[in-house]
Amino acid sequence: MNSKEFQKHLTSAIPDVPEHFHNRVELTLANIVNQEANMKESTKMAIRTAGRFSSRTVALALVLMMAISAVAMAATQWHVFDHLSFLTGQDTPKNADSLMQANLYQSTVNNVEITVKEAGYDGRTLLLQYSYRMLDVDKAFSPEGLSDDDLQLLFDHNVGWWIDQIWFNGKAMDMPENSGSFECGTSVPGEIEITEYWRLDNEGFMLNGPVEISLPIGERQSLADYSRINHPEKYDVDGTLKLPEKGMASFTFDAKDALSKVTTLRPNMEKVLPDVTAKVTEAAFTPLMTYITLDLKVNPDVMAAYTQENGAGHKDDNGQVIFPYGGMDVFGDWVISLELVDGDGTILFPGHHGQNGYGNEWAEFLYPYIENVPAALYLAPIQDGAADMTQAVQVK
Repeated sequence: MNSKEFQKHLTSAIPDVPEHFHNRVELTLANIVNQEANMKESTKMAIRTAGRFSSRTVALALVLMMAISAVAMAATQWHVFDHLSFLTGQDTPKNADSLMQANLYQSTVNNVEITVKEAGYDGRTLLLQYSYRMLDVDKAFSPEGLSDDDLQLLFDHNVGWWIDQIWFNGKAMDMPENSGSFECGTSVPGEIEITEYWRLDNEGFMLNGPVEISLPIGERQSLADYSRINHPEKYDVDGTLKLPEKGMASFTFDAKDALSKVTTLRPNMEKVLPDVTAKVTEAAFTPLMTYITLDLKVNPDVMAAYTQENGAGHKDDNGQVIFPYGGMDVFGDWVISLELVDGDGTILFPGHHGQNGYGNEWAEFLYPYIENVPAALYLAPIQDGAADMTQAVQVK
């Protein structure tokens, strides 16, 4: 079997696999052929490598074929989800392969290897995982979290996140509301791993196609050099910081057609309750998660009665009002008790509390991906394990 016949057979026999795995397999096969060529030169063994695969190459390739088949049938283990199951509900969501990309950037600064390991985007949230590996540090840090002493080691290398922005195609953005990050160690000595989720939709910002992402995770820069007062030339006309020339890690991430895979509903069906009027203003179903935004308006008469009974607002230890009472003081318990249910009141994700933040006029709920969206969906308060549909707000 010559190389062209083998390639044709390999292509027809194996289903599509993730691009990064495909590239690694091609590299492995190329290395095998190169090894055989080197072996031929060094040992004068009669191995035919021009236009044909040797029996050794075919045997190893068959092993790789079986490995590829296994990967094609099972999703890649994307480690960014190891710390985000509280959002996605799973260590590796079903559709992760279609959203994620790996090994996007690597450089070494001050004896620290910086790697952007994984990135993904579901039309709402940007997921990032990157690491710092201190090449002169022998100890492994805890995967449960880092101590101040651990972080000080990285600081001593003058490497790490040094300013509060991220750049998309050269345009700066602060971390949006409902975003977050997690720092931990790994089994690799000297490695600190950072996992982040950026709620770009809360800034009204969407990714489409290839985009250059720049992270300030390289060599730390003096913030005095980026003072708007002393260095106005480093800021745009709208007052945002231009992309710094130093201390950055920039890479291209292809968001592809992620936005086309999002289904968005805006039911706006008001539910009038004694304490609050609530309605779902948006429900977005992505290949990764389910996002629900709830609009809330407190009953003004109830709010007035609450204030009259309890005073002007929350006070400090000296009795001074820090901030006035608001809607959440009145209906907060009801909001916290809400869960996503179908038309029969069945909880879709038992044990997964979807409440992801709230204020006096809004609340947000995040749930895992729903493969088959029920005909009817509600946010309903759960009492004694059962949904009270008389107080439920329609989602769909």
